[in-house]
Amino acid sequence: MSRPSCPASEFGCICKRCAVDRDDDLEALKQFNRATTTTATFLILLAALLGLMAVGLLRTESAMQRAAIINQESIVWK
Repeated sequence: MSRPSCPASEFGCICKRCAVDRDDDLEALKQFNRATTTTATFLILLAALLGLMAVGLLRTESAMQRAAIINQESIVWK
């Protein structure tokens, strides 16, 4: 009597409890999806970090300009 196929095998189950071989194309697709998701997440986080650094640099630059103007005015009035 042959074993009925495992219903989870349709989704790429590799539990080795049933006699169903895994699909290599599905495994390759899962690996590709994992790699692209990781790369996209890394690029999004890198863009966010660079954006925060740019905003901080601009705020620092404007604060330094205001401090220079204030210092210049105080020197003139003395």
